[in-house]
Amino acid sequence: MIVSENEVYQIIKKSCISEKIYEDWADDIGKAIALLQRNNIDGCEEFKHLIYVFVFKNYMSIKQEKNQLVTENLNPIQNAIPIIDWLIAEDNKKVIVTNQILSPLIFFSMLVKTSGDYGGTFNISNKKKEILYRINVNFEFFKINILKGCFIIEWFKSKNFTNPNNTKNILHSVKKETWEYLSQKAYNTYVPETTVSRKSGAGAGLLDND
Repeated sequence: MIVSENEVYQIIKKSCISEKIYEDWADDIGKAIALLQRNNIDGCEEFKHLIYVFVFKNYMSIKQEKNQLVTENLNPIQNAIPIIDWLIAEDNKKVIVTNQILSPLIFFSMLVKTSGDYGGTFNISNKKKEILYRINVNFEFFKINILKGCFIIEWFKSKNFTNPNNTKNILHSVKKETWEYLSQKAYNTYVPETTVSRKSGAGAGLLDND
């Protein structure tokens, strides 16, 4: 089925909220999935698999040691956003992931989106400090399912940066069964229709794209 980029963003955001994920996190995740779709990656399918894993996982802890954070596993839904925020808050910080980056495509998309908003480049290295991935607005996405091992993540600020903020309405192809699955998740966030809600404009496109 064919859906717009805004529809992808909205349904992912609402699916996150239905899973009790913070609304501002849901906003970032929705934008990351839309970015994957724009780059010919089935972000909705990636998210569907990730949300399934999320339901059966405990919270993934983060431990701070001086100017670095350490986590065993990095999950785009559970701990990636505070990790990214911490990295870009100051220079000379690093994050060490000791076991696995879950759904690396979604995580990479979040890094690309952050690079577009704040500039700079994220480097992901191995224990030998060999750079495996350089991620910025020019990053070219490719299919990757698993990223296991020990990784070091760092952010390097741009000297000159301006945010072009250029958006276009683009249509994307999504599997019908995946869209129906996410629609059911998003449905849990909708408020039942009442006379009061109708008078206040609910469902009329005044406040949201329901």
